[in-house]
Amino acid sequence: MSIDMIKGLYCLNYPDQTLIYFQVKREFGSFDKYLWGYVNHKPISTQYKSCQKIPVKTSKSETISKDMVKRGFRFVGPTVIHSFMQAGGLSNDHLITCPRHLQCIALASQLPRTVAPSSQKKLICK
Repeated sequence: MSIDMIKGLYCLNYPDQTLIYFQVKREFGSFDKYLWGYVNHKPISTQYKSCQKIPVKTSKSETISKDMVKRGFRFVGPTVIHSFMQAGGLSNDHLITCPRHLQCIALASQLPRTVAPSSQKKLICK
């Protein structure tokens, strides 16, 4: 299942969430800018040596979660947000022994994250 299909299903099942999404998009210019603003438009790079040290939530994910809940989003607890931050590249929680850790650091240093990538497809719900 592609990400576009998931977004489409989300729009159909949670129309009020879609309206909130567009309100955030209108306020910040894009949902991307809203989220990246919490991390100063650059990924958080951690230095974990063991899997047991990686937290399931952080103070940053708690802050984002509280703001999203205040705006009316649902299903956005701090653990869900932290997982999203990891998957979306906002947080590099790879172990320092993982080859991907350095690759992510290198990728993050190549381009400044001041605007949303133009290659992202726009979400359209009817």
